[in-house]
Amino acid sequence: MRKGIYIFSILLLALSCFWFFMRKNYEGPTPETVVQAQNTELSLQESSSIVHEDYQVQRDQVNLTGVITADANYKQEKRPLLVIVHGFNNTLENYADYAEELARQGYLVYRFDFYGGSRASKSGGTDMLNMSVLTEKADLEAVVNQLSKEKFVQGDQVTLIGASQGGVVATLYAAEHADRINKLALIFPAFVLFDDVEATYASLGVKSPKDLPDVITHRNAQLGSIYLKDAMSVDIQQEMKKVTAPVMLIHGTVDDVVPYSYSLEALKVFPNSQLVTVEGGGHWIDANFNQIALPALEEFLRE
Repeated sequence: MRKGIYIFSILLLALSCFWFFMRKNYEGPTPETVVQAQNTELSLQESSSIVHEDYQVQRDQVNLTGVITADANYKQEKRPLLVIVHGFNNTLENYADYAEELARQGYLVYRFDFYGGSRASKSGGTDMLNMSVLTEKADLEAVVNQLSKEKFVQGDQVTLIGASQGGVVATLYAAEHADRINKLALIFPAFVLFDDVEATYASLGVKSPKDLPDVITHRNAQLGSIYLKDAMSVDIQQEMKKVTAPVMLIHGTVDDVVPYSYSLEALKVFPNSQLVTVEGGGHWIDANFNQIALPALEEFLRE
């Protein structure tokens, strides 16, 4: 009996060793260690093959018409977003050359027409009676929000280039969404418009903004009263102080629409800014203006 128990114990031990050996050698490969990829910023990749493609943005009942300018393979990549914000009574067509140059630098560039931003706006509202700096800020918010969700756009931050009134709108956006701004470039920004609005308001002789007529003449244009009301509600210097991103101001010394002195003053107010002076430059972008402005802008955006 004891001998049988002994033999059984030996067999049980042998089976245990065999089972351990088989498990050790045939349980399959060790699972790979999962390493979570860290988010790293993509460096700008210069492009030589550029495309221009129509792209619409929806804001409430408005379809904002615009154009993406980027590397031909942008839909298979992720590129940093740069939005060009046009000026008063301008359109996206005024900035086609800038869009192409900056796309070659590696940005995905978007330019669009504001609703009511001009008599020729492809986004509608061509009577310009429902446009103001705040309605245009709402347009810009819709643009950034929609494009930031596209798979071909890198991250949530955006670089803005605003010209004239577009510079004011870009500043207002950057003040409200400071964490979303990479860099802010302002070409002869129309900070004078707030003084202009006050002068027009005073000339109308009304007791309060609510007494303004529905249509007013301002800067030789027929505009809705919303243009004055919204501008008068903004403290632009307080808004400038909220902008934490690097700011580049570019301004000509003989600008007769927005005096150069307004950018000199803005330079003191923005927390982190620099000023590029275009000697003899006016309130328009031409070859002479771009000899100074474009290389400075490209260097600023490349830093």
